[in-house]
Amino acid sequence: MGLVIAAGLLTFYAMSQSQEANGAPGPARTTQPAEKVPQIDILGDSYVGGSAEGGNGAANWTKVVGTRFYDQGSRVELNVIAQPGSGYLARGTTDLVFREAATLRLRPTADVVLVFGSRNDGRQDDTTMYDAAQSLYSDIQNIAPEAKVVVVGPVWVDADVPDFISANNEAMARAASDGNVVYIDALAEGWFAGSEDGLIGADGIHPTDEGHAYLASKIFPLLEDIIEEPAP
Repeated sequence: MGLVIAAGLLTFYAMSQSQEANGAPGPARTTQPAEKVPQIDILGDSYVGGSAEGGNGAANWTKVVGTRFYDQGSRVELNVIAQPGSGYLARGTTDLVFREAATLRLRPTADVVLVFGSRNDGRQDDTTMYDAAQSLYSDIQNIAPEAKVVVVGPVWVDADVPDFISANNEAMARAASDGNVVYIDALAEGWFAGSEDGLIGADGIHPTDEGHAYLASKIFPLLEDIIEEPAP
């Protein structure tokens, strides 16, 4: 009797394998869909990439932001596109303006694209600055159509902001408004203009490690709110 049962089981197993191999339906399998990990692309100058004054390795504000997400039980995938010395119009060490760098490295699947800066653009007329900003924001929206785009305008190391930086900032803010892009006016909010010491390095331009921690404290809540926004 035992041999008969064993033979029957073997026959059933062979038949089920043959059915699956021939496309016949086998036992239903249930799989859990993979959790979507938010993708955040960050485009900016040396305030994003770090410098000799600070913000290298784990001390960089983008890394600090990623660590804060991880520490609260969230995962994000960061794509940092750092262009030291560059801006909307200025060509830095990579010889690319922001728009060109975005075309080369921006992920079409990005959920959030954050543009930071830039104070590198120097003195520009209003139309030139506006057109460069509008073109960048439009390109980002075309490359990553599902992404929420947020721009942090140029920052200055104290409250004595040069007129041309303020003028560039105003042109960028108008382009963002016209393009339905979220714009953070860091000059109006007084980033780095307070009484905090040790945020800017000896060169009078670049943030120290403490300055990068300061930037993370400003930008992490912003990204957290954007990621938590319900889909339209």
